Amino acid sequence: MFLKKLFISFLLILLVYPTVSCSNQNQAYVFRKDNIKVALVVSGPVNDGSWNEAAYKGLKRFQEDYKAKISVIEKVSLVDAKEVFKELAERHFNLIIAHGHDYGIALKKIAKMYPEVFFCVTGAQISQFPNLCSFNFKDEQYGYLLGVVAGLNTSTNKVGIVVGKKLPSVENTIIGMRQGLKSINPKADLVVSYINDWGDIAKGKEAGITQINTGIDIITHLADASGIGVIKAAEDADILAIGAITDQHDLAPTTVITSGLQDASQLIYLACEFYKEQILEPIIYKFGLKHQVIDLAPSYGNIDPTIETKINRIKSELTDIEVAQDEQSENIRKKGHGSLKL
Repeated sequence: MFLKKLFISFLLILLVYPTVSCSNQNQAYVFRKDNIKVALVVSGPVNDGSWNEAAYKGLKRFQEDYKAKISVIEKVSLVDAKEVFKELAERHFNLIIAHGHDYGIALKKIAKMYPEVFFCVTGAQISQFPNLCSFNFKDEQYGYLLGVVAGLNTSTNKVGIVVGKKLPSVENTIIGMRQGLKSINPKADLVVSYINDWGDIAKGKEAGITQINTGIDIITHLADASGIGVIKAAEDADILAIGAITDQHDLAPTTVITSGLQDASQLIYLACEFYKEQILEPIIYKFGLKHQVIDLAPSYGNIDPTIETKINRIKSELTDIEVAQDEQSENIRKKGHGSLKL
């Protein structure tokens, strides 16, 4: 019960995003009911084994389920993004998804020019009536889960995280991780290192070693490829690690006790499905355990069964909180005080 009260208070501060009230709306977006065409724009190749490939898989799953027409534009730089979005809009795509928060600024300008197209950007905190929304992970919920796992498995009461760069999503994750850690183990501290690099394995390993030398006994990361080095540092030092974003058990089978999961494929699928169901709104969406966008990977026997039972109980409690908040948000929306999606 204490966990629920603490986390509800925490989430109400972080997760409430009011948008345009009904009184300010002039004309709602008109959805296409059939022959839906969806375009996905990504910054890298769709076979990168990570962020972009996951998005592509989500789009392909939607295509298979609903027989929609799709197109994917790879390796789109910020310099070229504006023209790419214009071209796709003029080719009469109904939904254009930009996979990456950096595309957000360009989309705010483009969306005004093409009101018949719905634009969606992942990882951004922007929205614009009537046809621009953002789809995000509940980063603070993801961090909270990591904190719970770390708090239940640390012996030294010192936990570490290495991150690639200071971004809003990263900072929200860290806030959530501190909250989860303290809820389980009030004596535990979180050590944070910024390396300003997403693709340098050696730099990630160096940061991991530095943290290990301070006495941490469990470490995680938000550093993409650099995080591989973090896990290797943990393996060499014979301490525990928590993988990030995908199941990273295979990188160090006896070191990685679980991984935090953020399923970009599910995020893209939801955006497409919301359009298909004509419920997509020009707001900031955040998704977590309830929609299977955030989760924990299996422990493969690396976590004590008693501890794992506690983790699963907390996951269940967090899901219940999420369901209750969504119901509260829907009630607020129906009363005409604005739309909220948590």
